[in-house]
Amino acid sequence: MRFFFLILFSSITISSFAQDFLGYGHSNYAGIVGATYNPASLADNVYSTDILLCGGGLEVGNNYVGIKRSSINVNFGTKDMILRSLNTKKAAFARNEILLPGVMFSNGKTGWGIDMKIRSYANVDGVSKDLAHFFVFDLKDPPHYERTFYNRHVGVTALSWLEIGGTYAKTIWTGADRFVAVGVRPKFLLGLGAMYAFVNDMGYNIRNDTTVSIARANADFGISNNFTFNSSNQPSWKMGFNPGLGIDGGIIYEYRPSELQKDEKDRKKEKPWPGFRQRPVYKYRIGISLVDLGFVHFRYGEFSDQYALKTNLWDYNNKVWNPTSPTPLYDLFELRSHGSKEGKGMWMRLPFALNLQYDYMVRENLYVNATAYTGIYLRNTDGRKVHELTRLSVTPRWEKRWYGVWVPVSFSRLGNLTVGTGFRFGPFVIGTTNVLPLVFKNYKTYTADLYFALKIPLFPTGKMSKKKAKPNTNGKVDECPK
Repeated sequence: MRFFFLILFSSITISSFAQDFLGYGHSNYAGIVGATYNPASLADNVYSTDILLCGGGLEVGNNYVGIKRSSINVNFGTKDMILRSLNTKKAAFARNEILLPGVMFSNGKTGWGIDMKIRSYANVDGVSKDLAHFFVFDLKDPPHYERTFYNRHVGVTALSWLEIGGTYAKTIWTGADRFVAVGVRPKFLLGLGAMYAFVNDMGYNIRNDTTVSIARANADFGISNNFTFNSSNQPSWKMGFNPGLGIDGGIIYEYRPSELQKDEKDRKKEKPWPGFRQRPVYKYRIGISLVDLGFVHFRYGEFSDQYALKTNLWDYNNKVWNPTSPTPLYDLFELRSHGSKEGKGMWMRLPFALNLQYDYMVRENLYVNATAYTGIYLRNTDGRKVHELTRLSVTPRWEKRWYGVWVPVSFSRLGNLTVGTGFRFGPFVIGTTNVLPLVFKNYKTYTADLYFALKIPLFPTGKMSKKKAKPNTNGKVDECPK
């Protein structure tokens, strides 16, 4: 188990890009980025054309170990950590996403687009407070020695894939101050790697900082054959063809009262800019979407198997890779390349989620958004899937054509309350869901993230600009019909 956790947290540590775009993903100026949250947003979008150049960021979080920015130094250790005393199951979450180039087109009736991204998720769930405590202290905790503990379920899952999505959205009803649009985003997936580890009904006793006795446990472990290990247990990665399919779908309803619409005289006073298309103003908008319904197919690689554990006085430092390890501790770690699942099909499911949002216009250019983003999965089960971080948020937002600012206040399933901020300056977007640790060095935090995007609307609205007529130099006068 310690080996599995070290692999997972090492992969989280080296992650360099991720995104949540909380506060921006549901704005009127999200463009192609908004298709990920609700594909219907591309119909009658504020942009006629939106081109995404790149994007990325980082988000990691947990509900047990907190830190302060002032405590981060070269000698950072257990003494600098702030541990929560709540007797709840401990969990960790990481999301890694790189936005590749994408483009969208939209008019009053339809919208369509294509985008690409590399996405990675990692989840740790079901860890008891006692087990999490031992991991933090690396078993160096004498007051807890010679005590028997029990953990019902520990789940570790990770999945990384390349995603190519094609979005189509259509307006299905307009009139009487109402607007309804639907959208769908089918996507082709190419799996880059996957891993899961489940340990159920584990009773254990920590004898000292190197010796563990396991009374009983049922384990199930799988890793995709993208990963191989040499004789020194160093992993290596190779590309493979691991196909998958997924789909997102959504619907949007807007209430557009006539008294909020600008008349033709006011619209003519505004100077049009490339890519922008004037659309009706709504008083409120309701959006519902289901995202990431799908799967990726891999093949099992080394270590993959299901087995029972039972061992007494296991010195994991010296014997975990040694053929003389106690035989009740499954022999997979000595045979290494002969797991019973190796070569068989392995299916991993996407982080299926429900997204509900309500966007209200307080006054011109000022909005308040309420969003419930819910990961749909069964806890305490051996589901071979990654899952989203369930989060409730309320976000005041002020935006105009070329710039905007938002301040999301959110509460996640990890029990973390955060306040963030974000800015849009022309084509550049940057933000975070947790700004307080950046402002106050002694503020303790259990989560951190940062995101950005670079996107440019290029093409005109489709209306031909008025050109000055060229003078008639041939002396003739055209006759026009009366």
